[in-house]
Amino acid sequence: MSKFTRSADTSHRLSLAAMEEASRVGLRTADIEHLLLALTIDRDRAGRVLRRHGLTLEAARAGVAAQHSAQLAGLGVSVGEPDSGRIVFHETDGYTWSDRAGRIFTAANARGNAGDAVAVLTELLAEPSGLIEAVVQEVGASRAAIERDLVSSGSAASIDEHAESPPRSSSPLAGTTEGFIPAPTAEVWSLLADPARIPEWEPSIASVAASPEGTTDDLGGTWRARATTTRPDGTELTVAPAFRRVRIGLLAREPERRIIWNLAFPDAPRANSRTIDITLEPEADGTRIRIAFSWDRAGDRPRRHRVLGFMLRPAYRVIIWVQLSQLVSGISRVFR
Repeated sequence: MSKFTRSADTSHRLSLAAMEEASRVGLRTADIEHLLLALTIDRDRAGRVLRRHGLTLEAARAGVAAQHSAQLAGLGVSVGEPDSGRIVFHETDGYTWSDRAGRIFTAANARGNAGDAVAVLTELLAEPSGLIEAVVQEVGASRAAIERDLVSSGSAASIDEHAESPPRSSSPLAGTTEGFIPAPTAEVWSLLADPARIPEWEPSIASVAASPEGTTDDLGGTWRARATTTRPDGTELTVAPAFRRVRIGLLAREPERRIIWNLAFPDAPRANSRTIDITLEPEADGTRIRIAFSWDRAGDRPRRHRVLGFMLRPAYRVIIWVQLSQLVSGISRVFR
């Protein structure tokens, strides 16, 4: 993976998670504390190091709240912290980074730095306001110990880079990614294995019938579903009538390990279906997930379509990358 690609992927992941965290407390500007919270649930080495030192998402949230209260008390202000609610980032707009958070990303991508999550965390720990170091101490961890761990774990960079960069599929209509979910594997499995809960994490599905078509929910069972026709903010989405009904099929099920769903359009039999293959692996303080996503072609395409498809491959890869990001974010959001 090139530095540019790694940097873009890291920036996208951390920006999404940080702005989601800001939205929980009614803020539209994500600051350095929200960047720290995003790093605690990041899939890469930086996230694993933070969690190993006790900076889980919940612990870091508590540390941030304590520091904010202490700062206000130092000014003689006794106003409490904003009430924490659910993540509303996807239902609202107008989000941006603070200037000092923006400087962290600039420094992490400066010459000689990798632009990855480790580079971001390294710059964040050294941020001159001292807020992040104070949060780290509040949690009972040590900035120096975390920095040493980041350096020492870098000796396994070749192994780690493979883990942080899932192999790209040879097909432009398929891709893979990994993510860290801050919840036990049993809870993640309970979410992913229940067809009625698919709308909680798959943004294109609005509702799923309570019972399967036929008499079984074993392999081969299918469920009737409805596509999403409104955005989270309530505005209408343009969805052709042929794509409003969805048939969801269960292709594989290995309890607490692997689930494969297929989403097809019964009113558009020549349209591509989608396959979502999710593997779970227990990890300290949560679950690592690996998602293989593909658009599966229905039958042979005319030659002119194959030529056009070849020309559009770069665009297809971006679309797949965005869809994978949405899936990981959707699953993570349920547990945050």
